[in-house]
Amino acid sequence: MSMLRPLDKLPGLNMATILLVGAEDALLQQLADSMLKEDCTSELRVHLAKSLPLPSNVNRPRIDLVVFVINLHSKYSLQNVEKSLRHVDASFFLGKVCFLATGACNSWPLCSWAGQPLQRPPEHSREAGPHLPKPPALL
Repeated sequence: MSMLRPLDKLPGLNMATILLVGAEDALLQQLADSMLKEDCTSELRVHLAKSLPLPSNVNRPRIDLVVFVINLHSKYSLQNVEKSLRHVDASFFLGKVCFLATGACNSWPLCSWAGQPLQRPPEHSREAGPHLPKPPALL
């Protein structure tokens, strides 16, 4: 098992490799399929991993971007990403790492539709918090 470093291999010509790291296989596969369907002038490769570190005995391409996928409803998902971060070199965080949070639309008030905040269901009391303000009008 080894530390993931951004410059450990030479880049491929017109090629990008993305590593998706997360605990939910189905979600990672769906995201990878969506990315690969998009038209791109370069070749895109997407690799999936439940966690880091990656096995060191495997010959793999240079990784250009690491996407950590966190399910907001799963404590295990967050813990998995926290443990995986220990195996990523600090220089990777300069534009080569991002975090994708999923599951936000299942919890109020984080979800909105077309820029309009959702209204609180009537069963919630006023003590639960104020309604979200309306977004400013577009010019």
